[in-house]
Amino acid sequence: MTRPETSSHASAPPLRRRATFRLVALIFVLSGAAALVYQVVWTRALGLVFGSSHLAVTTVLAVFMGGLALGGALFGRRVGSERRLLRLYGRLELGIAAAALGFALLVRAYPLLYVPLARLGESSPLYLSILRVGFAALLLLVPTTLMGGTLPVLAAFVGGRGREFAARLSLLYALNTFGAVLGAGAAGFVLLRFFSVSTSLGVAIGINVLLGFACLALDRRLPSAASPEPEAATPPAPASPVGSPRPISDPLPGRLVLFGAGVCGFAALGYEVLWTRVLGMVIGASVYGFTVMLMAFLTGIALGSSAYGAWNRKRSARVDRGPDAAVRTFAIVQVAIGAAGLAVTGALRELPSHAYQLQWSLLGGPAHGFATRQAIDFLLAFLYVLVPAFLSGLAFPLAARIRAERGGEPACAVGETLAVNTVGAIAGAAASGYVLVHLVGIERSLQLLSLAVAGCGLVVAASLRGPRLAVAAAAAIGVAALLLASAGDALRSWDRRFFAVYQSNRPDKFSTPEKTRDTLRNTDVLHYAEGVQAIVSSIKVKGGTQSFITNGRIEATDNPPDLACQYTLGHLPMLLHPEPRKVFVLGTGSGMTLGATAAHPSVERVTLAEIEPAVLGVARTFARYNHDVLEDPRLRVVLNDGRNFLLTTRERFDVITADPIHPWFSGAGYLYTKEYFDLASSRLAPGGVMCQWLPIYELDAANLRSIVRTFLSSFEHVLVWLTHYDAQLVGSNAAFRIDERELDRRIAQPAVRGDLDRIQMGSARDLLAFFAFGRPGAEAYSAGARLNTDDNLYLEFSAPLSMEEPALIAENFAGLVAHRESLLPYLAPADGEERSRQEARASAALTAARIADPIRHRELAGEIGPTEAARLAAELGPALGDYGPWRYLLGEFARDRAQAPQLLRQVFLPAVKPGGAVEPIRLGAIARRMTGVITTLDFVDGRDGRVLAHHEILGGPEGAAGELVEAAFRDVREAYAAERRAASARGES
Repeated sequence: MTRPETSSHASAPPLRRRATFRLVALIFVLSGAAALVYQVVWTRALGLVFGSSHLAVTTVLAVFMGGLALGGALFGRRVGSERRLLRLYGRLELGIAAAALGFALLVRAYPLLYVPLARLGESSPLYLSILRVGFAALLLLVPTTLMGGTLPVLAAFVGGRGREFAARLSLLYALNTFGAVLGAGAAGFVLLRFFSVSTSLGVAIGINVLLGFACLALDRRLPSAASPEPEAATPPAPASPVGSPRPISDPLPGRLVLFGAGVCGFAALGYEVLWTRVLGMVIGASVYGFTVMLMAFLTGIALGSSAYGAWNRKRSARVDRGPDAAVRTFAIVQVAIGAAGLAVTGALRELPSHAYQLQWSLLGGPAHGFATRQAIDFLLAFLYVLVPAFLSGLAFPLAARIRAERGGEPACAVGETLAVNTVGAIAGAAASGYVLVHLVGIERSLQLLSLAVAGCGLVVAASLRGPRLAVAAAAAIGVAALLLASAGDALRSWDRRFFAVYQSNRPDKFSTPEKTRDTLRNTDVLHYAEGVQAIVSSIKVKGGTQSFITNGRIEATDNPPDLACQYTLGHLPMLLHPEPRKVFVLGTGSGMTLGATAAHPSVERVTLAEIEPAVLGVARTFARYNHDVLEDPRLRVVLNDGRNFLLTTRERFDVITADPIHPWFSGAGYLYTKEYFDLASSRLAPGGVMCQWLPIYELDAANLRSIVRTFLSSFEHVLVWLTHYDAQLVGSNAAFRIDERELDRRIAQPAVRGDLDRIQMGSARDLLAFFAFGRPGAEAYSAGARLNTDDNLYLEFSAPLSMEEPALIAENFAGLVAHRESLLPYLAPADGEERSRQEARASAALTAARIADPIRHRELAGEIGPTEAARLAAELGPALGDYGPWRYLLGEFARDRAQAPQLLRQVFLPAVKPGGAVEPIRLGAIARRMTGVITTLDFVDGRDGRVLAHHEILGGPEGAAGELVEAAFRDVREAYAAERRAASARGES
């Protein structure tokens, strides 16, 4: 038995009905915002327990969305017997708040329960997944089930049938999704950035409590079984009311539409996961990049649902075109989603160029400033995802309407459709991000998603002609999917080499087809992989730098500054420990840090935790720098979140270190918190040493001081080393006593000496010359800084604000060296004359540092040109010749001189301006040696510095580049002479 179309409330004044509906609409917007805040906060909280690997995050997401599906199905069936729906809705909101409060209390105890159980099968992904599902379900199933019930309950409350029902449902769905957009923005840009995780959770709970009591109060003012109407009652259609349950001779189309709603969810979440991965190469992998992409996708869905509701309101009085019309429309929408998804996949091939063109067309140049960058990133993501997301927003209310028309109670139809759509979304997120990418790559995965959703639409359309045709269509689509999956490189439009070499912080290299071709021609791709967590590659510029790139950002290179950082992170803690046997390394990167630890002969076992298996292929391409460490039998590789591994392992380590992972990278902020440093400290064996990277670029002084203060809070003894662009924090709970003779003996090991010689640290004296200060200096430097914790997430949300701010590196260097100390208190005390020599060496090193630091500061600020560098080298060489950091700086000066621009040739051509004035045209050819074998050549208009043509040439300025300049200028002179002859023939001067 169905509910009446209107209730006793229908007799209430229209103004009151509209006011009630508007209030309910506002409530549902806020409910959607709170739900998104919960999703963000709960995923983060459980990630700290289960880890942040893709499998762990997908498990949490599956349980979260599974609860939504369960709630939709359960409450969709219940509302048919419920008379006071607004009261029920209010109770749902209060129940969500109570369950969220329970989550906040219980999650604190979860590590005590989860860790012992995880240790029973820490190497079994299946066991850990089952354990995570169980623990996540205990916390999430109640609140998410209640959340899933909100849409069918409100759909029943607003009432309606047919197009009127579809219009109201579409509006509700759009409002809730717009609320989710607001929630995503509030969580990502306000709550977590300026407050904390616990405050964000408290705000969401407060919203639910407010909404719950508001609904209970509003319910008491309404008649029993009241149903508001957003507008005055629509005149009834002349034919039978659209959407009333009617006899259907063939139920197959309706069932396929319900299945199609699941396929739409599958494709939508699959698209979102994969598009986020690709768009992240340009937008960035910071927490703000992910927030922007989520907001863009949800905005498209909300606009689509809103548009479908408006379309139905305009057509609600028209004659019903029959029960199959809506099914045909749904089939068309599905095919359109697939076509749009395929078009977006093709357009992603030119993503970097589109991003560059968008910035120049709107701003006239690159985006500067945090707010401007986020606005441009949102617009770019929105333009890419708009059409398929818009169509996905149409599909859900359309499917629910069809379900209701074909014999279902409207609210029950909403619940069933929501459940199936959500289950499809769970499968789409899991399959696309974990299975499909691994098997066929991102582009092919997107093509298969498009084929699946479009093919489902064709099957739905075929079912209107009979089951045989539907079966034949389904079989054809299945065969097509198998053929496409096994087609190898056929039908692929992306140039993987392009994605391998792309660097988001160097968009100028890809701004034109010519520059892109030059870059591709002069770069070798050593490895490229589309991993579960990231897109990674290893590239080498011909004759030049080898780089490891993650999601369009260079993470490591073989340039001297990067070598210094990576080798120091590995060798320094090993050398400061008297006899390291068991080592833990978090993250692989290029493998240099890992290889440095394994180079020490005392090591018995090295444990590597790597969250992205594809990075291992990158490390193999750096084998000549990392001692081919992946083939070392002492190495144990754990494919897991490194922090989670430390949480669950029983092992204790002599040394814990990590490959450089910048804190602005989404999720990496958890590797710089008080809780992480405490965890690492607790996993050190007696006398153990931990080393932590401290980048002095793309972080402001407050960020740097926060990291140092947080590190100090977890370790009693701290030393700080300073290499070129980086610092290294070393912590231990045992006092450091550095024996210089023993240090020299251990550095003399061939593998160790080979690494350290490359970075001017090949002796105890040289290694210790890079010391900056100990705990007193660290305390003075970080005094008053903010502690970075898992709750306030200060660093993860503040670090991205300093991206692409080159001036910070010089400022940070100056701030650090202002607190330099003598190394003497940390040396093992010597006796007699050796003590005097020890004191003299320490004093000389500090004096040399204070002479070299101002010069190095100016070099980092870009204030020293080749001429002054040569003068400084000559003047200070006698005083600083034995000081390791100075020798390193001289090497940087030499590289800068080799890469300085050279004016190869210029030509002056007199030109007559309108009016008779003569102005010379000055053309110059400027060459710059980028590597041993590549030279860039720019032809420049000397009047305004405009680059007229750009080339990258194999060879030096004296070779192919010189030949090209001669040929170009010969052509220019010939063209000029021809123009002068033509002007003379016309009687012009």
